[in-house]
Amino acid sequence: MTKFVIKKEKRDICKALVESGKNVLLTGGTGCGKTTFAIELANELNLNPIVINCGSTQDARSALIGYFTLQNGNTEFQEADLLKAIQEPNTMVILDELSRASDDALNILFPLLDFRQDIRVDEKDTDRIVKVADNVRFMATANVGLEYSATRSIDRALQDRFLCFNVPYLTGSKLKNYIKSLHGEPMSEQLSPLCKIYEYSHKMVKDSKINTAISTRMVLDVIPLFETGAFSMQQVVDNVILSIFQTGSSSIINDASIIREYADSLGVYNNK
Repeated sequence: MTKFVIKKEKRDICKALVESGKNVLLTGGTGCGKTTFAIELANELNLNPIVINCGSTQDARSALIGYFTLQNGNTEFQEADLLKAIQEPNTMVILDELSRASDDALNILFPLLDFRQDIRVDEKDTDRIVKVADNVRFMATANVGLEYSATRSIDRALQDRFLCFNVPYLTGSKLKNYIKSLHGEPMSEQLSPLCKIYEYSHKMVKDSKINTAISTRMVLDVIPLFETGAFSMQQVVDNVILSIFQTGSSSIINDASIIREYADSLGVYNNK
């Protein structure tokens, strides 16, 4: 199985904590690999990963607990994915984008994440207290920072129910090796300039030269374009990669120019 690249020491500690029943919160930039890491860790522990999108919990009870439907003239309660998951032994519940959950959703989650390990389901006719099954583990992911304007801060009560681990962006060389493990050496060599551009964008952000870095996810997501053989590196860089900078602001346009100039120095615009 391919392993997402993270320092072995941190990976081993995180794995041991989850294995012992502790809740783990993965923080880090968008597209850095938090959810991928959580899924791979679940597979390592022989747990079935169930990803719950906390960003779609405006109607919290329907999204997390369940809803009523009409079946053959009768009203029946349909359990939501979260409620089903916590009743299945050997499950890893991944609360994705926890910092985008509504207040109502967080109130529902609290008793699942502390010593109570249960949830009250008033919609059921009987057995309204649903206990978490044996060997069910909880991990969560969250974007934390001022640039994530649609997120909410993780308050102390919620944070105290998790042990936090930061997932850093991969370096360019590690990203190239990860691509090699997924798609083979020819593809990793073909994407070598893009991995360099990716790493350069992170250096420029660190040096306060530009405002936005290219994410790990973005590089991985454009691989199918190269697999078709129909698009050049220049076409992908101009039309997809640089799109994150092209929103009209003069400072953002300047950011795109900085990245494009570096891409040009790598010969991207000489190999159309």
